[in-house]
Amino acid sequence: MALDAATAREMIQKLAEDRATYLDTLSRAHDVLAKALTASATGKSPPQLTSDAVRRNTLTSVFEIESLKKSSIFSPDDSDTDDNESLFAQEPLLKELYDEDGLRRHLRGFNWTPSDRDIVGSVLDNKQLLQRSSIFPVTLGPVDDRSHLSHYSIFDVGKDGAPLQIQRADEKPVSRAQAIWNNIKSINADGSRTREAVGRITIVREPSPLLFAALHYTMTPHFDMDEIFRMLAEDKTRAEAHRPFSPDHRHQRTFVFTLDFYTIIGDECQPMTWQKSDEDHGSSTTHIPISRCSSVVALSLTGQPARQVKNKARRAVQKIGQIFDPFAPWHVLSLQSYPDWKHSIDAHNSTRHYVNGPEAFLITLRAEFKDAQKRLLEVYNRILDLVRMPSNFMFNEAARDKLLFEDENFTFSRRYFWAHQSLGIMNEDIQEMSLSYRKVFTDSVWDGSSKLVWPGDESVSSRYANWRKRMRKLREDIESELQGLENIAAMNSDKMKEIKGLRDNLFSGTSVLESRRSVDQAMITVQQGHNIKLLTLVTIFFLPLTFVTSVFGMTNMNPDEGFLHFGIVTTVICVPTYFLIGSLNTTSGAHFWRKKSKQFFAAIGEAFVKLFAFFGYRPQWAHRPSSFDSDLSNTRPLQRRSQSAREGMAARDHISPPPTSLTNTAPFNRRPTLNPNVNKEGSSQNDLHHSATPTTTQFEGEQDNGPKHLIRKLDQGDHRKTSSWGSSNGHGIAATDRSTRHPTFLDRIPEVDNARKDEAAEGEGWISRVLTWGSGSTKKKKGVGKVEREV
Repeated sequence: MALDAATAREMIQKLAEDRATYLDTLSRAHDVLAKALTASATGKSPPQLTSDAVRRNTLTSVFEIESLKKSSIFSPDDSDTDDNESLFAQEPLLKELYDEDGLRRHLRGFNWTPSDRDIVGSVLDNKQLLQRSSIFPVTLGPVDDRSHLSHYSIFDVGKDGAPLQIQRADEKPVSRAQAIWNNIKSINADGSRTREAVGRITIVREPSPLLFAALHYTMTPHFDMDEIFRMLAEDKTRAEAHRPFSPDHRHQRTFVFTLDFYTIIGDECQPMTWQKSDEDHGSSTTHIPISRCSSVVALSLTGQPARQVKNKARRAVQKIGQIFDPFAPWHVLSLQSYPDWKHSIDAHNSTRHYVNGPEAFLITLRAEFKDAQKRLLEVYNRILDLVRMPSNFMFNEAARDKLLFEDENFTFSRRYFWAHQSLGIMNEDIQEMSLSYRKVFTDSVWDGSSKLVWPGDESVSSRYANWRKRMRKLREDIESELQGLENIAAMNSDKMKEIKGLRDNLFSGTSVLESRRSVDQAMITVQQGHNIKLLTLVTIFFLPLTFVTSVFGMTNMNPDEGFLHFGIVTTVICVPTYFLIGSLNTTSGAHFWRKKSKQFFAAIGEAFVKLFAFFGYRPQWAHRPSSFDSDLSNTRPLQRRSQSAREGMAARDHISPPPTSLTNTAPFNRRPTLNPNVNKEGSSQNDLHHSATPTTTQFEGEQDNGPKHLIRKLDQGDHRKTSSWGSSNGHGIAATDRSTRHPTFLDRIPEVDNARKDEAAEGEGWISRVLTWGSGSTKKKKGVGKVEREV
């Protein structure tokens, strides 16, 4: 088994202390026995044996001599009371004895839960294992289930409170798993031992699946091992105090505390199959192998209940609960699944004395908090080394650039992200430990005023007074360990801020570098564009020349002709082509040719419309606004708009509502009213209608929208006649008889050119163009779209 240097030094120091204690005790016993023989030979009274003469706090029970004179056996840290056994638990544990046949039956017949199978599943699935003569490995050294790396400490606590470690002398060397089984399979079953145990402390570190199954078998009468296995496999720190109202009597007796956090995988260690861990267990300067680790510390008080309590909850199922005496016979179980070598092996020794099971449970829990500090502090130091600046950072520019600018593998971004998140998760684990402890161990538990957890204050008896005094000292020690964990959490928070700053600096430097690269790439792109443009110009330059030479290079051309025709054709084709390409290469030139092209195509479209109208055909696209209309309308001079917003509002407010007689159910239910000041001859009584009630809304660019008003009247569908009207620009138009169908736009197109000679015809032609093309300089108002579709 590989050991680190710190653990090896602790073990050497412990062995030296035990050796000195053993030799001193042997010397004292020899002196006492020699004096007793001398006294019996001379007829004097034998000397009184005291604890000063023969110490009882030996590592092994070599001399079980009862003291005739009681004196203090406690160190100042343990107790300052007299050595009175009445202050300790006195009722011994019941006799228990287990064998391998019972273990086989337990493995075959027990109803294992899913959590149990996660831990001992490899044993349950191995049918050959149950058929062997010995379930446990018999060979020494490394074995397949890695039980040779398991470690254990089992203590029997006597009536004097001293924990004596069990070390059975086997006839021949056995495997580690067999040795652990030999020590846990019996309690107070050795008749040769006169010292009965009132409590047992069982600590097993890194047990194999087979040892987990053996512990499940031997501890099930005292603990709910299914619950313990489930809590051990969960990634959460939990605390379950005595539950007196639980239907399971084991819950009433037990107090369970589970710790779950992270540790660094040790050499030759492997995490359990149900533990989350890093796939790569190797350690290097750029990699930290981390695994989830957990442990369970549990206390069970046996014997009969001391008293009953009543459950006052309204919806309680169990009305009566059982409370057990804190000084009853007890078991303390500690299962540690830590894939490392940082266990504390001196948490319990013969120099300590425990008045009852709760005290031994709290001391075991204190040792777990201390081990958690060691493990979490090592993780912190390894992360600190991972993100720490190199020693040559201030002097080496390359080292600075390496940390400031990210590489192609995003090494430092990944490293900073992992370190930041790992420290945050560690803080969450520490917070869970602290909250679980403070939630269960309240002030009432420590002073004895709690009615459910270890009741009994100092006024009950001298035994309770002595116990509460020791509990106050123990509380200070445990909370001191918790303070150490909180200090580690504060260190983690400070380091997280530092890592965040490093990450931000890395992002800033990388962003600047990427920006520079983007600028360089943009310059390259621009240069490539120039090159492509140059190549295009060269190609276009030779394109007309190629065409001309291809034509004159035909075989049917007269070879005797001169170059006059060739030169003329070349000039006629190349010069306009070069001029057109040169003008299109500029913004103004492109805009000019785009504008002229639209005008040209618009003129062609108008010519086709006239041609089709001449033959009486009206194509569908003739009355549909085209994309050229806006640009064509922009070429016309803009007409004057309303002088002010007030005039526009006045014109809108004075629109006359349509009379009832003129309203129809045609597609247009909104029709402007006809001006009554017109006669049948078509002459307007007022050239310009600027009365208080205008006939219609104003057309954009005109004060009085005469053309628009006229078209609406023509589309009205009644049999009244309109007269000519006047506008601000002086245009007029003859009235149309509504008894016949009013001429459409296509019907009037042949008349437009002839009518342009007079103002009336010119006005009608302007109206037709505006309604057909007018989507650019004129603005459609409500209802105009319907008129345009019909016209």
